[in-house]
Amino acid sequence: MWRTLSLMAVMAGAVAVTIPEASASPVCGDRSKVIDSLSAKYSEEPVAVGVTSNGGVIEVLKAPDGQTWTILFTYPSGPSCLVASGEAWQDLEEKIKGPAA
Repeated sequence: MWRTLSLMAVMAGAVAVTIPEASASPVCGDRSKVIDSLSAKYSEEPVAVGVTSNGGVIEVLKAPDGQTWTILFTYPSGPSCLVASGEAWQDLEEKIKGPAA
């Protein structure tokens, strides 16, 4: 049991997530400039994208080695804002679903 708790504590400490507080000003800018900056500084590139119900675009960017990651939201009106960033990204294994599983 202690081994499991210790492992959970280490895993929790390994991920440093930064989410802007309500009173903090979000970091926003032109999408191409934000993407270029994250690519130059952290080697992060988009790996997932989705459209929200309000027409915005949410993107996950990560470094090839998974050491850093960023979630970026682009408003329909144009600006892109950092939503969260952190370390130690891990891709989940896809599970086969349906009759072929």
